[in-house]
Amino acid sequence: MSILTRFGELAFLFRSRFLIAAFALLLRFGLCDEVLRNMPPEKFWAASEPGNIAAAFIEGKGFRSPYDVHQPTAWVAPAYPVLIVAPIFRIFGPFSLKSAYALAFLNAMFAALTVLVIFRLGEMCFDTTTAALGAWLWAFFLSGAVMPLLVWDTCLSALLFTVGFLISLPLANSERLSRWALVGLFWGATCLVNPALLAPVPFLLVVFWVEGKKRGLNLSKPAFVSVLMIAVAITPWLWRNYRVFHTAVFVRSNFPAELYYGNLGFESHPFGQSGEYQRIGELAYVAEKRAAVTDYLRNHPTEFLSRTLQRVIAFWTVPAVSRTSWILLSLLTAAGVIRLVYVNRFYGFCFLAVLVFYPLTYYATYIFPKYRHPIEPLMMLVAAYAIVQMPAVIFRGHSRA
Repeated sequence: MSILTRFGELAFLFRSRFLIAAFALLLRFGLCDEVLRNMPPEKFWAASEPGNIAAAFIEGKGFRSPYDVHQPTAWVAPAYPVLIVAPIFRIFGPFSLKSAYALAFLNAMFAALTVLVIFRLGEMCFDTTTAALGAWLWAFFLSGAVMPLLVWDTCLSALLFTVGFLISLPLANSERLSRWALVGLFWGATCLVNPALLAPVPFLLVVFWVEGKKRGLNLSKPAFVSVLMIAVAITPWLWRNYRVFHTAVFVRSNFPAELYYGNLGFESHPFGQSGEYQRIGELAYVAEKRAAVTDYLRNHPTEFLSRTLQRVIAFWTVPAVSRTSWILLSLLTAAGVIRLVYVNRFYGFCFLAVLVFYPLTYYATYIFPKYRHPIEPLMMLVAAYAIVQMPAVIFRGHSRA
C-alpha cells in the first residue's frame, strides 16, 4: 500500500463525522463506567435536584421542591427532570445504579450527537477540515468528557444550544415567517431546559436584522414572530407558576438566590443545615435573598466588581486540573473570533455575541465548569478555525515583510 493511499485513508478517517461521534460516545461512557463501578449509588445521587424532583413527580406529587417535597417549586427548569430523568426512574427505579448508568449513557449520547452538529456548523461557516478538527477537539477534551456523570441538563444544553445556533444562522437570509416561527418554538422549548441559553438570542436577532438590511430584507416582522413563538412555548409553564404561587414567576425562580450565594456565601443554601428555605418557603426565601444581595450591591459596589473580574477570569480557565489547556483553548477561541470577524463579519459577530453575552449571568453569580459547557462546542469550532488559519496568517505576514 502506497504512502499516498495510507494518507488518503487517514484523511478520510480524520474527516469522518460518525467515527468522531462514536469515539466521543465510547470515551464518555467508558469514563462514566469507571466511576460508577467504584461509587455507591447513594453517593452518586446525593444532592441531586433533578433526581429529587423526578422521584416526586413519578410518585404523583407533581413538580415538587428538590429541598422540601411538601412545597411546589420553580427552582429548576421543568424539561430535564420531567422528560428525561422521570422516565428513566420509571423504568429502572428511583436513585438506582441502573438509572445512573442509563442517564450517563443518555448524556453521552447527547454529547456524541453534538459532534454531528459541530461538524455541520463547521461546514456551513468554515470548511471540512475546520469542522473535523473542531469535532475532534470536542470529542477529546477530558474535562468535557466527564460531564455525562452530572444528572443535570448540561450535556443536553450543549446539544440544544449548538442546534439552535446552527438553525438560526440561515434566518438572516430569509423573510419566511414559518421558518422564523419554528426556530422561535425551538428556542422556547430550549428555555424550558435551561433559560440561560437564551441570553445571546436577542443580540443574535440584532445581528440578523443588520445582515438582512444589508441584503435588502426587512426582518423586523419575522423577528417579532420568532420572539412571539418563544413566549408561546414557555407560557404554559409560566401559567402553571402563576396558579401555584399566585404571582408571576419566570421559568426559574432562583436567580436572586444564586446572586446571593456567589457574593455572600452558600451557608444558607437549601441543601445546608440552616433550614431557612424549608421554614419560610421558596418565594419568601428568594425574596429575602434578593433584599440581602441588593443591599450588598448598593453598599459594596467595588467589592462586587472585584469579585466579578475574578469570575470573568475563572469562567475561561476552569477547571483547575486542566487550567493550562483551557487557557490555551480560550486564547485560540479569542484569536479565531477576531480572525472570523475580519474574514466574515456576519459569522464573526454571531459567534462573538455568544461568547460575550452568554457568560454575563455567571460573571455576576459564581462559576462552575458545567456552566461554560453549553458554549464549548462553539469554542472548539472557533479554536479549530484559529489553528487552521494560523499557517496562512503567518506566511502572509512573512510574505508582506
